[in-house]
Amino acid sequence: MSKFTLKEAMEYAANGDIETWIHLFLNGEGDNAGLSNGLKMKRRYWLGPIEAEISCLDRVVGPELHMEYVEDEEWWNYKLNQICKRLEDGWDMPPLIAENRNGSFSVRDGNHRLGALQKLKKEKCYLIIWDDNSIDNILKALPE
Repeated sequence: MSKFTLKEAMEYAANGDIETWIHLFLNGEGDNAGLSNGLKMKRRYWLGPIEAEISCLDRVVGPELHMEYVEDEEWWNYKLNQICKRLEDGWDMPPLIAENRNGSFSVRDGNHRLGALQKLKKEKCYLIIWDDNSIDNILKALPE
């Protein structure tokens, strides 16, 4: 039975099988089967989990009108408060999942977790990044 924690993701990555963990997570606790199905449509190149500066990540969900997926502000705040409580209680939060989009990291799963980390004024988090062409593209996009 999967625990869907950072520790578990690290174990899958150490065994060279992070993609299996991603699909288990997205079809389980991550509740994002649509992303899982889309990712399976072609070969992806994966890096992570790695620690990254939160300031380097692009959130795409939230109550702000410019977001790709605009969400009701009350619901957004409710979800963030739940996640903040879990983090404050020591939750081993699963890594965010981001796509390398021309050198920027677009968070495709974990926007509520990212919002909670921002609310708690955290500077870093763990994420898994994919690129459609190569791992080198990801490595070039990472800040020095």
